[in-house]
Amino acid sequence: DSASPFTLTSCSKLPSPAMPNRPPALPGMFDPEKYGAAAAGGNAGGGRVLAKKVDGNEYSTTAAVTELRISNSDEVLQLPVMVATTVWDIKELLSTRLGIDSGAMQFVTKQGPYWREQNDCEEIRRKVLVRGIKSFERSRIEYPHPMAVIGAGHIGLRQAMVFLKAKEHNFVLFDRKPKVGGQSWWDQANTASKLQTELGVYHLGWDETLPLPTTDYPWPSRDEILKDFEDKANELGLMPYIRLNTDVVEVQMAGQRENATYEFSLRNVGDFSGKVEKFMTSAIMMYPGNLSVPRRETYIGEDLFGGIIAYGMFNELDYNVLRGKNVAIVGHGAFAVENVRTCLEYSAGQMYLVCRRKNLSCPRFVSWLVNQSNTPVSGVMLLNTMKPMYDLVGFDPWNYYAVQANASRTSCSITQKARFGIGDVYFLAVSWGKLEVIEDPLGVKRLSEGALHCGNGRKLEVSAVLKLLGFVGNFENDRLLKIKELVGFWVNEDPKRWLVAEPVSVMASNFGGTSFSPGAIAWVEAAMWFVHHPEDFWKVVMDTGLVPRHKTNGEDIPAYVVDARHGTQTLLLLGACIPWLGERGAMSGKIKVHRMATLHPIDKFIQYCKEDWDYYCDKLRKEGLSGPEFPYTPDVAHKYFADYQAEDRAAIAKSETQK
Repeated sequence: DSASPFTLTSCSKLPSPAMPNRPPALPGMFDPEKYGAAAAGGNAGGGRVLAKKVDGNEYSTTAAVTELRISNSDEVLQLPVMVATTVWDIKELLSTRLGIDSGAMQFVTKQGPYWREQNDCEEIRRKVLVRGIKSFERSRIEYPHPMAVIGAGHIGLRQAMVFLKAKEHNFVLFDRKPKVGGQSWWDQANTASKLQTELGVYHLGWDETLPLPTTDYPWPSRDEILKDFEDKANELGLMPYIRLNTDVVEVQMAGQRENATYEFSLRNVGDFSGKVEKFMTSAIMMYPGNLSVPRRETYIGEDLFGGIIAYGMFNELDYNVLRGKNVAIVGHGAFAVENVRTCLEYSAGQMYLVCRRKNLSCPRFVSWLVNQSNTPVSGVMLLNTMKPMYDLVGFDPWNYYAVQANASRTSCSITQKARFGIGDVYFLAVSWGKLEVIEDPLGVKRLSEGALHCGNGRKLEVSAVLKLLGFVGNFENDRLLKIKELVGFWVNEDPKRWLVAEPVSVMASNFGGTSFSPGAIAWVEAAMWFVHHPEDFWKVVMDTGLVPRHKTNGEDIPAYVVDARHGTQTLLLLGACIPWLGERGAMSGKIKVHRMATLHPIDKFIQYCKEDWDYYCDKLRKEGLSGPEFPYTPDVAHKYFADYQAEDRAAIAKSETQK
């Protein structure tokens, strides 16, 4: 089936039983439900009748609907328009969508007993016959070999889902693991790890055509997430397209541009005979996971320490052995913050978090506020909303190295290498005296028997040292795809080699999300568009001269590892260049708002946060400790939510004024 899913509205295509087609995306000027009878030409039901003046002439902007029908076809397309919309406007819209010249189309309308061609300058009629095209759906390239997806984690599985939704079956997904789920959850996470962001913005069924999760608990465990991945892969019919236990060890390229093909050398992970299988593919989408190689460091005196030294990831450590033992956690990234919770869960003794500088950590309520947002949350509001939690520990988030602000604190941006560690237990542990954060620019100087020595001379009596020093990229990924430069997310300006590992760092002054699923769906839909329409890469995207580029630094940053600015700029550019991707971005925003509001309404979410807080408080009380209650009471939470709603209304009003 060569039909494309990129339609302006539904064109009588039957949905797939497993993955239904998308509902129509509205590219026009109004929402029919909002404008009511205005769509039929009246002014009842809240419809707007506006007028604009151009060169002294007045044009009606009353909402209307135009029906386009292809000549000698039953295919019909209904478009929301304004009365003042011209034939040229619609031709340009179709031209952009279908990748054809607008002059190739003729619009014919019936006027009394006669048919006549409409001129480009005329207002579009309500019923029009279109000549010069065969379908309102853009044809896509047919490849001689299957497309290949590498990586069956969150993004790779979503790529398969989007392909099947588009009735694209000519692909194979490879992963070296025996089960789906990806290395982030299988390898890097511990069995005690939990989702840090909310379930509403992190689940495989995150799509407007699929049902919501059946649970509203915001932070599922690692095992629950992996089970959901496997269940969804079976339920949605992905497994027949997936080859597990298969390692792609070499890629060879032949041909140029749209005619390029790639030969994979494959090895079965369980086969040690060295047997290699050849596999031909016409396009590659690779999702190797985020930074995958742990940053390792050996301290002077480790041989004398006599206690536990481990990396707090990869299930390398049985946390039961930490019970009652004093622990030093080295690092201050998201994994370090998560290890504070894990150590507390396993009743470790006194904890110390040793870091060269503190990264901003994000309370759960603040993450919720960002992820439920309609318009992005400003950096000022983000930091102010953090205040109740930071006040408990005596830290001022505005003074962190990552924050660049004016003196009055009415404007700011945040730039830090590590993503936000999200959670409340970090703050609870500090405020209850269970955790001490030691910020020492000199870091760890050495170990001695039963002690860690900081660069500033501080000696910590501990029985365990957990290293959480972050991750670096894997240069093997650069080697495999022969990456000299990542252009956007394309390898060496090749529109059929696409690679995404979640961009690292925080670089923003406004925040629309802290989670993964919105980005994942944007990445895979963009990948699908350009493998189906590679000509748009050259004719539309590259012609802008705005595509960001990244090369390896030759030391610890491979070419494929890009920062948040690179990732954001790429997606914004693609949404501006390709109308369908822009519409899908708007749809993604609606999915986010709807799912967060449905799964995590504010009062229920605060209740879950307080229950978790109280659970750990009870554990600490049994140790004889005391501390503050959960700071985001319903009144406090609603106050900040009301502040956001006012900011949201102001942002919308400003946007309307600028149109």
